[in-house]
Amino acid sequence: MSIKRDKKEPLNLEGKTVVLKEIVPEYFSYVVEWRNNSSLNKFLNQPFVLTLELEKKWYEEVYLPDDTQEFFIMTDKETGTPFGTIGRTNIDLKNKVCISGRLILGNSDYALTPAFWESFFVLADYSYTFVDVEYIHVVKENRKAMTLDKTLGFVPNEQEVKFPNECFVNGLDQQELYRTKEMYLKIREKLFDKLVC
Repeated sequence: MSIKRDKKEPLNLEGKTVVLKEIVPEYFSYVVEWRNNSSLNKFLNQPFVLTLELEKKWYEEVYLPDDTQEFFIMTDKETGTPFGTIGRTNIDLKNKVCISGRLILGNSDYALTPAFWESFFVLADYSYTFVDVEYIHVVKENRKAMTLDKTLGFVPNEQEVKFPNECFVNGLDQQELYRTKEMYLKIREKLFDKLVC
């Protein structure tokens, strides 16, 4: 069971400093640029050069019909500047789980800014209205991402792997982490004001 809605009416998730805007064609050029940037795509599951044509095809044939995934553009609330991507896949409302990810910080000027940090809280606030557990998969060599996810309350899954197909993709050896709603609420109370306000 997943979220039934018309994706042609995109979601906007608004915070104090950031707006997460669901992907629409006007943002394709940003996604293509960021995902093809060799300094950004080292740990991405994308073994090909992305083009506007491929992005359009994915959007129309894969993304729009699929209600188990959501893809957002991080935008500065004050200026409207797009600065990265974030999203969810494998949304399963019956079992109340999803995978969070799709993180790219496309504009390094936003590294560790309130808008960057708030993006994670805005998405999680939304996610945990539907699910009880979020999973995330991080390339084991990607120390920055691993540190970020642990800061945000994710811990390694030491039990049976929930999404084994996500743990080794296109030669990338990944670790599965998870965070329950209760874990998130504790980390939100501890960190939100420090990182966003």
